[in-house]
Amino acid sequence: MRIVIVGAGRVGSHLAKSMARKHEVVIIEADEERARQLSLEIDARIFRGDITRIETIKDAEVGKADIFLALTDHDETNLLACMLAKGKGVPRLMSRISDPGLAETFQQLGIEESICPEIVASNVIEGMISGYDVFSRILSSRTSEGRLLTIAVQKGSKAQGKTLKELYVPATTAVVAIREKDSFMIPHEDAVLVEGQSILFLAPARDVERLRDIFERDRE
Repeated sequence: MRIVIVGAGRVGSHLAKSMARKHEVVIIEADEERARQLSLEIDARIFRGDITRIETIKDAEVGKADIFLALTDHDETNLLACMLAKGKGVPRLMSRISDPGLAETFQQLGIEESICPEIVASNVIEGMISGYDVFSRILSSRTSEGRLLTIAVQKGSKAQGKTLKELYVPATTAVVAIREKDSFMIPHEDAVLVEGQSILFLAPARDVERLRDIFERDRE
């Protein structure tokens, strides 16, 4: 899979290092010194350039990407970058947003997967305060790597119309948040899941297939 990442700050560089182990990763970074440093640290193709310029899009062959991630600190840059990638036919677009109020705007423009780190962090902390001990089990595990995963509740899935307590979610997985349009909700066991909601999980790799079996369209 070919993944293009725009903006290699803390989030982008960490993600690039992780994904480069199994996938072809391309990084587009505007800062020259940062791009040079990344070339020494990450096994990825590094392009120093402005993502809003057509020549950068061409040089990095953005149109060949399977996934395009805009992870700069500027919402306007991320939005424009995603729109340019969409124009090149990239099938899956993901963006970081600083302003939660922009989530709906991004969705209307075809950028269906956007995430606000501040909201995620807030939800994780609140979940821990509320007694979701599973967070500490995942984060302290030496045998599995915890990762954030978003799965949409699909029509015909085992999860549609059910509450969280009615579903067998693996004990090593934490439900971090439920997103519906531009709003985020702290999950509770009586929350009824409906088609179109996106569920944010913190889970080890071994739980991913089980979660997809529950929340995506029934494959039986």
